[in-house]
Amino acid sequence: MRTIAEFAVRRRWFVIAGWLVLIVAAQGLASAAGGAAYKDTFSLPDTETASVASILKSSGLDDQNGVNGTVVLKRKSGAFTGAPAELAPALTKLCRAGAKVATVATPWQSVNCAGGRTGAGNPKLLNTARGSNTALVVVTWRNGVYDQPLFKKAHDQLTSLESSTLQVEFTGNAFQGIGQSEGSGGSVLIGFLAALIILALVFRTVAATVLPLASAMVALIGGLGVIYLLTHAFSVSNITPYLAELMVIGVGVDYALFIVTRHRRNLRRGMPLTESIVSAVNTSGRAVLFAGTTVCIAILGLIALGVSFFNGMAVATALAVGFTMAASLTLLPALLSLFGLKVLPRKQRAAVRAGDFIGDQATGFWARWSAFVARRRVFVAVGAGLVMIVLAIPFFSLELGASDQGSDPKGSTTRSGYDLISDEFGVGYNSTLEAVVQGPGATDTAYLARLAQQVRSTPNVDRSSVAAVPLNKSVAFVSFKTTTSPQSEKTYDLVRHLRSDVFPPLYRGTANHVYVYGETAINVDFATVLSRKMPLFIAVVVGLSFVLLLIAFRSLVVPLTAAVMNLLAAAGSFGLVVAIFQYGWVSDAMGAGPGGPIDAWAPVMLFAILFGLSMDYQVFLVSRMHEEWVHTRDNQRSVTVGQAETGGIITAAALIMIAVFLGFLLTPGRPIKIFGTGLASAVFLDAFILRTMLVPSLMHMFGRSNWFLPRWLDKITPRVSVEPPEEQVEHPTVDARHDVPPHELTPR
Repeated sequence: MRTIAEFAVRRRWFVIAGWLVLIVAAQGLASAAGGAAYKDTFSLPDTETASVASILKSSGLDDQNGVNGTVVLKRKSGAFTGAPAELAPALTKLCRAGAKVATVATPWQSVNCAGGRTGAGNPKLLNTARGSNTALVVVTWRNGVYDQPLFKKAHDQLTSLESSTLQVEFTGNAFQGIGQSEGSGGSVLIGFLAALIILALVFRTVAATVLPLASAMVALIGGLGVIYLLTHAFSVSNITPYLAELMVIGVGVDYALFIVTRHRRNLRRGMPLTESIVSAVNTSGRAVLFAGTTVCIAILGLIALGVSFFNGMAVATALAVGFTMAASLTLLPALLSLFGLKVLPRKQRAAVRAGDFIGDQATGFWARWSAFVARRRVFVAVGAGLVMIVLAIPFFSLELGASDQGSDPKGSTTRSGYDLISDEFGVGYNSTLEAVVQGPGATDTAYLARLAQQVRSTPNVDRSSVAAVPLNKSVAFVSFKTTTSPQSEKTYDLVRHLRSDVFPPLYRGTANHVYVYGETAINVDFATVLSRKMPLFIAVVVGLSFVLLLIAFRSLVVPLTAAVMNLLAAAGSFGLVVAIFQYGWVSDAMGAGPGGPIDAWAPVMLFAILFGLSMDYQVFLVSRMHEEWVHTRDNQRSVTVGQAETGGIITAAALIMIAVFLGFLLTPGRPIKIFGTGLASAVFLDAFILRTMLVPSLMHMFGRSNWFLPRWLDKITPRVSVEPPEEQVEHPTVDARHDVPPHELTPR
């Protein structure tokens, strides 16, 4: 690390120019390649969803497996006496617009866009029982098409149907998010503004405030350019850039914050400028390297889930974090060497020039707090532990699923469309389920009738909605609706009941097989796959992080404590998420609709990000403690000094992260609010309870055992330390101005 830092300082203009060239090259190549080509690939191996998808593909029925969206047409007065005059031309135009639409179904006609054919309509798409004033138009895209611009194109085409007599709303998977702000752009802006304010309050000088933001911004722009290029090589989800922005802002500012803080303290203790920068990178920079590597491990752990949707996202986000580490360790020291003493406020600059240096003893609130924790270690540990346990209790009633559009913001077209369908056709009409028959029974009318009757007699099925639809000689659908909403646990139980109890007796011992398919069934399979793989995912992330910290701190207790604390932080945040969004305590007030299941992807993504971020704070806290332990072999002093010197920076960094994550609460959409709440609460619990109370109090209680490593393990553990091999911190009493750039020597 010393060599890297010395090179960055000595060749600062070369390093700065290198980063600028990298940014221009990455963005230029991405632009030449046509920009980003995000693709969402979604597969659930070893599930009924995967089996049905394979059957439809091999039977030439791919279009039955495409994404669909529903357009709700409601007459503002009177009933429909026929199709609106504008509908047929609009559908013809939609088929020719290049939106890759496969079929369109209306109450009056159906359109096969691929074949250019029209057929009879589906009368069930008109609410004849409620006055015939509401009709549905179901648009289905070709199989494998999941492209938001294409869905938006269809929305824009059909919006023209809106008139003084006709209300038009859009709902369903394809139109999810239409009319709502997309991405995390607002959150990114909030994060930068919050970081600017907090850094200004902490550093009280323009240079020190701007440098962490500049480092993070350079890493973000360069990383996004490379991510754009990666999208042409393999499938990367379109939410990846938002996740990358989130991570780079958070960890980028954090990493730079720790290095700049160490550099400022070195200067105030009398260290020459160049040596101060090198020492900061050689100490805090090592912590950045270990912390960033842990974040990458946690994110890449998503690959262990075996769900293709996460793979490209994990690789691209880890790459962005890698750019952030590189910028913190090379670009930041180069910039620090340019600004010289300007990273200090005026009074502190004057004191350094006058040779009035500070001592090693920490002072202020965090010094007093660390001393209090040392004296009241048992009281603090028990109190903090109880708080975390109480917050984690709701986590044990977690229900995984997927929120439906009844939880979308009021006034959005998706929420309005969902509510219209619920009011006019029944809440269960928003569910999409089919019994898929494979085998000779697909053309056996008696078999299909028996199956349909069995479905009708099953509780929570809308009897009037059951309809058998033969598709070819070997595949048939028996479609049906439920009496409960798509996100209701009763609907999920119905899918499980049909699969395990109702259908097996009908196909067991025959050449037929019956699957349950549809949106809710897919959500059940998704939750099942993630639940099944979650233990492996946690084991991989925790295990690799344990090994990394074992190597870094040469201790068994430190990595074990870190793993338990990180799991506590995740459990506490998940408990809050369950209480707010599943129990529905305040979710409606937050614009997230009534209580419902937690989206299955949320705990997985939250854990990956939170474990990495939590390990950041653990590494920064314990690395300073370990540094003191190496030089004093006094555990109480090491823990007290380490907390006193890092507590303020950890909490300042946490406040920046919390502000970024809380910005998600301003974004419409329940899943995004869940994500923001989970991240913000976990960072708060981690920084303000675990790292400032529970961890130091436990380390005081463990004493010298914190640093215990068996001899046999010590012999086989690689020698890679967070601290430099030799003491690099010096406290000269002579004037250190010889190493300050000339422009910094001018009095002010």
